Amino acid sequence: MAFTVQRVSIFYDIKQDRLNLLFIDKGEQVRMGAMTRRLLKILLACLPGWLEKNIELTQRKVKQSEQQRRVISQFHHEAATGCVKVTHDNIEVDPSINAFVIETINLANQYRGESEGNVDLICLSFLDATKEHDLAFFVTTVQLHKFIGEILAKVDDWALVNPWGIGNEVVATKAKATINVVH
Repeated sequence: MAFTVQRVSIFYDIKQDRLNLLFIDKGEQVRMGAMTRRLLKILLACLPGWLEKNIELTQRKVKQSEQQRRVISQFHHEAATGCVKVTHDNIEVDPSINAFVIETINLANQYRGESEGNVDLICLSFLDATKEHDLAFFVTTVQLHKFIGEILAKVDDWALVNPWGIGNEVVATKAKATINVVH
């Protein structure tokens, strides 16, 4: 059974040059995953196309040129990053928590139906190589944009390209960023 994530704290481990994600569930249980630069680059390269194909198809959009789609995608990202509340704070990690290396991130569109507010969610599944760790993080499109924005702020020194082509709208900080998701 997957560990269902309610909150994520993000911090950069300078010694290991990895992005750490502290996953917390409803019962306050904690798991920690370490994301490599390589995996984040892969995620950033495929995410805009995946979002356009799997999420925006439900929005009955008209046929658009590549440039129009890019401008609209940039607008969605800019708007989304300002809509989700995050808390920046210092973080102390229990030394008994061992981080697993995140090997795979799966993306899936989760239709919730009319009885649940007709809001589509995106499920990010974080898995290690052995699949011993399987963590499910359900977010809206807006929350996903904010999550990626916070990640990019934490690894500012990695010189990664923002897939939405936006400048430094988030100021990098060494403190943690916590994203609370309410379902």
